[in-house]
Amino acid sequence: MRWRVRIDAFSGQGAVLGAGTLVTPHHILTCAHVVAGHDELWVAFPDLHERRQRAVVEFRGEWRAKGDTGDVAVLRLDEPAPVAPCRPAPLDALRDPPELRAQGFPRGHERDGTHVTLRTSADRTLRREWLEVDVGSGHLRRLDQGFSGAAVYDPRSGQVVGMVTDAELHGDHEGTIGRMLPLETVRRHWEPLDDLLPLDWLPPGPRAELRGLLADAETAEPPAALFRLAFPLFLRPPATFHSLWDAVRYVGECVPGQDRLSRFLIVVAEHLPDEHVRARLNAWLRDRSPGGTAAPPPAAAPQTSIIVRLETTTRGPYELTLSTLVEGVPGRPTERVSVRKNQIRPHVEKALPALMRSVLGRDRDWMIEFVVPERLLNEPFEEWSIKEAGSARPRPMRSVPLVVRHVERLRPLLATDLTRRRWRTLRERGSTRPDPVDCRLGYGYDEFYDWLDASDESCALVYASNPEADWLSAALSVGIPVMLWRRNACAGPCDSDACTGRRFLTELTTAIDKAHPDELPTLVMKLRKQARVPPGNADHCGNGLALFWDDPARNPDPPLAMRET
Repeated sequence: MRWRVRIDAFSGQGAVLGAGTLVTPHHILTCAHVVAGHDELWVAFPDLHERRQRAVVEFRGEWRAKGDTGDVAVLRLDEPAPVAPCRPAPLDALRDPPELRAQGFPRGHERDGTHVTLRTSADRTLRREWLEVDVGSGHLRRLDQGFSGAAVYDPRSGQVVGMVTDAELHGDHEGTIGRMLPLETVRRHWEPLDDLLPLDWLPPGPRAELRGLLADAETAEPPAALFRLAFPLFLRPPATFHSLWDAVRYVGECVPGQDRLSRFLIVVAEHLPDEHVRARLNAWLRDRSPGGTAAPPPAAAPQTSIIVRLETTTRGPYELTLSTLVEGVPGRPTERVSVRKNQIRPHVEKALPALMRSVLGRDRDWMIEFVVPERLLNEPFEEWSIKEAGSARPRPMRSVPLVVRHVERLRPLLATDLTRRRWRTLRERGSTRPDPVDCRLGYGYDEFYDWLDASDESCALVYASNPEADWLSAALSVGIPVMLWRRNACAGPCDSDACTGRRFLTELTTAIDKAHPDELPTLVMKLRKQARVPPGNADHCGNGLALFWDDPARNPDPPLAMRET
């Protein structure tokens, strides 16, 4: 633990100003008030027989007077320190802390220093800046001048958890109550500290490179606006960020999804006016970001389908036709039949066997596509039956990939063009990366539409339960090509951990986040099957799972396309 440092004034013999912590071979962390009025200082390593080195103030926080936030300063040594830097503790180390220690240099102990034992806990926050600390009554040593800037560390591991800033030096609590800055606060003021912390969302090397290239980057929009573009459906996003790196850090530590960081940085790159910085960031994304290496080719969606198409009519019943798409080639549709809603299922189940002769054989993968009006998108088609001729029992349609699509998109509408663009974005990035739609979201049609319309990166949605009619209409209008939801209503209050919709949202989002969009029909089929493994699991994300999957390239040409009436 030779990283503990004493800080002296530079002129003459120099008075002791306070303490510090060696955090890199060239950098010492201390308080801004310790070095106030000084640009050059001496630093001493007491464990090395008073060896002293010259240092200059490289960084000062916004502290200007007692009580100000940002009481952080960083000194840079002219030469590398002769000892190893400290080891920072994980950021959650103060959730259940042991007794802590700090070494300071109060009067009478200026040369060698002395130790104080401290106690605190994560709930003792002050203005979201400090943690209150106290000295137990059984300890003889108290806080005094000379402890400012001292590292607070866990004596069991030797890891540093923060820094002493000040103490009550008068009154009944003299020397027994003080304040410290946890590392969580220090890194907010001095962002290079993130290069040194044990963070699990990005390895140290790539993290330091990324922070360095973004340190002075300016974007055309503020970081909070870029966050909303990247994650338009994130519930209660922060109103502001201290910096661009603060936003990156928040994405890494608070946003779900394995591709969350790449997703945000793609948006950042699009809003960097400096072409050089943008090129460097794109190179980092290509070479260093998680998932940046080439992924194995996805399992292609089946090129053969049975297509069930339903049109609304002005007279009330639906117009029903069935057809095939065999290896991309459309077949002749069946005769158009006028059916009421309760007649759709028996007509479809009766017509399927004849069409199956065209799609089976030659080791083809195939699926069923229901191309229907908006009001029928939530029908449980996967629970209908395939009654194959000569088979003793029917099999459920969930035994094959099955998707629903919107019949209006088969016509030349603006939504069709918007869908084509978003589908192209979805396939180019090679992963689904869905936006989760929480059941507590209180948006109407206009707000939901505006959310989606603001981000071209929003290409897939996962709803926690049956989507509101306004949400579904808005998503269809803006051209969202992929949506998933479960037909079951939430169990338990939506604002509690008992809400099944929130658990479903987390489980399904994790299951499909990395999946290529072409894999979704087969992946959802597997989830539906897994949910029914005896004795069955009502909470499984595949139970009652609907998949809206609208690949514009599969839009059928005549003879499938119907005449307008």
